[in-house]
Amino acid sequence: MAEDFDLVRKLSPDDLNISRFRLSSVSPDEGKYASSTDALRPYLSAEAEWRKCAEVQLALIETRAEFEQAKRKNVEEVREALKKINPLNMSLLEAKVTKHDQLAVIEEIGRFVSLETKALLHPGTTSYDILDTARAVLFKQAWKNVIRPEASKAIIKLCELAERSIDILQVGRTHLQDTSPVLFGGTLAGYAGRMAERTARCDSYFKALKGKASGIVGTGAGIEMVVGEGKSIMFEKAFLNKLKLKPDYTATQVVQKESLADVGHGIVTFAHVLGDFTNDMRMLYSSAIGEVTSRDNAERLGGSSADAMKNNPIDFENMTGKVDVIESGMRVLYGMIATDFQRDLRGSVKGRYQPHAMMAQFYESLKRLNKSLGQLSINEDRILQNLQGYRDNPSEAMVAILRGAQWIHPIYGEGHNFVKEIGKESKSTKRKLLEVAQEDTPFMELYETLSPLKQEILQGHIEKYTGSAKKRAFINIEYANSIAASNLQQQ
Repeated sequence: MAEDFDLVRKLSPDDLNISRFRLSSVSPDEGKYASSTDALRPYLSAEAEWRKCAEVQLALIETRAEFEQAKRKNVEEVREALKKINPLNMSLLEAKVTKHDQLAVIEEIGRFVSLETKALLHPGTTSYDILDTARAVLFKQAWKNVIRPEASKAIIKLCELAERSIDILQVGRTHLQDTSPVLFGGTLAGYAGRMAERTARCDSYFKALKGKASGIVGTGAGIEMVVGEGKSIMFEKAFLNKLKLKPDYTATQVVQKESLADVGHGIVTFAHVLGDFTNDMRMLYSSAIGEVTSRDNAERLGGSSADAMKNNPIDFENMTGKVDVIESGMRVLYGMIATDFQRDLRGSVKGRYQPHAMMAQFYESLKRLNKSLGQLSINEDRILQNLQGYRDNPSEAMVAILRGAQWIHPIYGEGHNFVKEIGKESKSTKRKLLEVAQEDTPFMELYETLSPLKQEILQGHIEKYTGSAKKRAFINIEYANSIAASNLQQQ
């Protein structure tokens, strides 16, 4: 039996090395969640950043050729060099030789091109012309190619669940107290609509990320010494157009970071909506309510190391807790907005951490959400059982009906006070609200004039007390699906 649990010996040599590295990593993005965030490595890893910086140098020399400051053979040399460069060697060059990241990029490309071509690299630009531009491209690609599609999947799954459960009547809860009913599917549709709206906002925030090629203090003076006087703005536009970016004309030595803070804000608000949903599911999962469960957890059990019979809402709790982790990155992003004059190194160190970590943890939450939605099971019997208390005592519905009738009780005054008084007796005697109300003569005089629908609602047919809930749900579903599908059409 012990041999069956020796999983290490079953790993291939490569997998063994990778697993050992992850185990020794300080970051939980590697040590704990690496398998979930692997898809982001081509965009958010150090290797991805090194490669993109080299690609930015290619875009620069291509643009330089267009401005007749380089030859096609120089461009082709760099293009071919990019097939041979080694990001690990760039990292080693920075640490042991150049002591500078972008000089390491140039030296690595220089190993595979002529001296003539190497001399044409980095034309009047500064390191953050390269790095800020590269990161803008990588962040946009990570959102479009990896994170956004995962968000779309979650929205579509929520919409499908909403449609399937649209007629399930669930007790509403405000201040954690039971009140007028809601449609379970309507609640899911509302969350789908909120997530879709956050997705659309994130689309605009990521789209707004900009680049630069305006030199060491942002004046373009260095660029013009290379490509010609008066041509720096045209050069910058042509260069950034190749990378599908717009220029930041407010840039100094760095691209200004407000737009990056907007990206963080979009991720954080989306994460909070996701956390609001998962916390609701977590509470519905509780023993006291028991209206949902996870099929795989229910079959497996053992979610507790102490109680082998517990069916813990592991994934919902994880996603709820992760919101604060994601939000913590905003302090870094806000801090990156400030710089002493044209640049200082405070933003450089901060930029190595965020928004990479926020994006990785947000994506891991979306992956976990999609898994959880696929396993979500609705306990309709328990929902009906929990609804019975309000069916017997539709107090808010009675208040609304009495207000609609503009009714005033001769002793208690307006309807709210009347319902409050009879409600006390209803609770103390454990009788239905309508039964107590019908002992009051003024109320009965009014009750007999009410429409059949209102009488039925007061009798406990609260499935008829949902107003426009279904229409609202389908409005949300239609909107949410349209936002989710817009991404699928782009792929």
